[in-house]
Amino acid sequence: MLSPLPRRLSRRTLLLSSSAALGALSLGVLSACGNDDGGPEAIEIQPSAPEQPDENLLDELSLIGAYLGAIEAFPELRGTLTSIADQHSAHASELGATSEQIASIVPIAPAAARIKPVLAELIARERAGAELRAEAAQSSQDSERVRTLTYIAASEASHIPELRDVRANV
Repeated sequence: MLSPLPRRLSRRTLLLSSSAALGALSLGVLSACGNDDGGPEAIEIQPSAPEQPDENLLDELSLIGAYLGAIEAFPELRGTLTSIADQHSAHASELGATSEQIASIVPIAPAAARIKPVLAELIARERAGAELRAEAAQSSQDSERVRTLTYIAASEASHIPELRDVRANV
């Protein structure tokens, strides 16, 4: 026959001790179910690289900044240089720049203090930009992008003789 519970054992004490026993039993069962592999293997997930801005677009925005800086330094060249800067703004738009991005471009002060060296710097930038666009067009698989980059490369190449004429006449 079962002996009666001692009077000092409260219901609370009984519930706590049975919960502890059940927890120990569950832990024993769960540990017996495992295998010796040490758990699932961790899978390394490489974070995806943030999308890099297009090098051609960044170069176009830089060209616009260079022209704005040259215009600020030499206002007498405003007519010709503004026309070319506007063409670069159109190029940047073709490459995906927003009007806010174009409007927020800060002028880049020219490295030289005289007009002819500044024009030579712009010629060098135009040449480098035309080459960059031509190389990007050659490596692109998208026919629309090839067309756009080829057009922009040709436009930038056409700025070189125009700037040489300005340089010869100042």
